[in-house]
Amino acid sequence: MEKQFSTRDISAGERFDYWHELVYRTYAPCSGRVSSVSGFNASLRTQEFGTTEISDVSSTGITYERKAFDVRRGPRDDFFVSFMVSGEGRFEQNGNSVMHRAGDILLYDSGRPYSYSYDQAYRSILMRIPRPIASSRLVDVDRLGGVILSGGSPFGKLLGTLLGEAHNLATSVESDVLLQLSPSMLDMIAAAVRQGTGDTAADGAASRSKIEQIKRYLNAHMADSSLTLQQVAREQNVSVRTLCRLFAETGTTPMGWLQTRRLQAAYSAISERRVRSITDAALDFGFNDLSHFGRSFKKEFGVTPKSLL
Repeated sequence: MEKQFSTRDISAGERFDYWHELVYRTYAPCSGRVSSVSGFNASLRTQEFGTTEISDVSSTGITYERKAFDVRRGPRDDFFVSFMVSGEGRFEQNGNSVMHRAGDILLYDSGRPYSYSYDQAYRSILMRIPRPIASSRLVDVDRLGGVILSGGSPFGKLLGTLLGEAHNLATSVESDVLLQLSPSMLDMIAAAVRQGTGDTAADGAASRSKIEQIKRYLNAHMADSSLTLQQVAREQNVSVRTLCRLFAETGTTPMGWLQTRRLQAAYSAISERRVRSITDAALDFGFNDLSHFGRSFKKEFGVTPKSLL
């Protein structure tokens, strides 16, 4: 069911406070400011699209800032793909400072601090993707925050079209149909993001290139419950010590990273109804012990696998 919100019928002196509270509850805790409270206007249409949510946002000029404090207190941890329909704004995240112009696609991450400043009125269509679902399709999704895909590029154009059509479908198709369409739509969006960013915007350093190669190997073999550290090292032509060092530079271990990916893939498969049972999800993604799978899943996501059915 589509939800619609607007400041149009709110008194001028209360519009900004109303909107700020709405953004806080709908997306994530953040602070906002405007140059003129009396001249502020905004509207939001939001609709579930399977396991994701798609929104159509219009507003006069505004600045949002999500600080580390907001991230710690806010439960939302999602990945966003945003298509700028009109207007422009400056976005900063992960050390990136980019202009998001009409036709462009912006990737950002509510699990990390960011700031977004619109000097004038704008309209955007954005898709919110839960982190486990985004991470199951994109390697190192954490590094994509603050990346722009130009609207003039092939994959930027494709993403703009996909988001526009997803918005149209969300407002005209039954929810059970949207749930069936959602996995395919997400697959296309993820493929376009991978191609458009050069496979997660790798910085070209030798160690980064090597770890991305190893992660791709782990992704391809996540169903193999017998996979060992020694086997991974042998297949990737590195020593076990080097393998561990590469992952230590990112704050994790090879098998710890693999378990997280397995859990994210299971979360995505269960929530998108791509498996028949919790047992199938566990076995499909490398877990032979169902009790261990259930405990690990609850620890990672704060919910049980069964709650997603």
